[in-house]
Amino acid sequence: MMFYIIKSVRGLLVIITLIFVEPIYGQGFVVDLGGEIPSEDDSIFYASVIDQVYGVEMYENLNHALGGDSTRYGYKKKLMRGWYEDYYPNAQLLHRGYYVDGHLKMYKNFYPNGQLERSFKSQDNVRSTVEKYYQDGAAKSNVVFKNGQSFKWEDYYPNGKMEYYEEYNKNLDYYVMKQTYYKSGQLQSQLELIKPSKKLYDKKEYYLDGKIKEEGQMGFSENLWDYLKIGKWLTYDESGKPLKEEIYINGKLNKEKSF
Repeated sequence: MMFYIIKSVRGLLVIITLIFVEPIYGQGFVVDLGGEIPSEDDSIFYASVIDQVYGVEMYENLNHALGGDSTRYGYKKKLMRGWYEDYYPNAQLLHRGYYVDGHLKMYKNFYPNGQLERSFKSQDNVRSTVEKYYQDGAAKSNVVFKNGQSFKWEDYYPNGKMEYYEEYNKNLDYYVMKQTYYKSGQLQSQLELIKPSKKLYDKKEYYLDGKIKEEGQMGFSENLWDYLKIGKWLTYDESGKPLKEEIYINGKLNKEKSF
């Protein structure tokens, strides 16, 4: 890949010029980031490309399968078709994607150190997957989509422990399971479907040491499109002693007593 860097007299400013090349799999471009010339691992320099929370998001609007509404044009303002690559100013690969009429169909994004940041691919006309990673290569998120909506979602802490899990029913109407975790890996909360025909759930909250904090049942309301507390709910202190009992009817508190 060839690209040109035009330096100012002091060597502080840089202009990255887009150069079109044709390797065997398509065309490549150097991304115009501008700004000062830093070391290759300077995170400030790449802040316009890499969001500290969400990663390399700049290509998501080109992914129409997940709701993107933008179109990308290439050489001579023609809609991109086939494989294309984008590069960081340090010559590391930033993005490699397959385009159809300017829309992304599959792609991989990378960090400046060469580590894979995310991978998107379609399994068929209905399902697609996104896998995301931290800069050290640890798994960050795995999501399965159906018709552009998340069907199964997993998030991980940087230490490798699961942070969040959710799974919907096959029609994507309501949860089958929803869980959150502490950084230690201990389960923090769980919403579990126990009677699909009645859309009835068990809900539990936990303290950091694993002791139960709150428990009860919930029902999914199709009219309100929400999960409502029903029946008896119990709250406990950190020693496991019951603190309070509450009775709910369709999400509204009906009775309560303290112990």
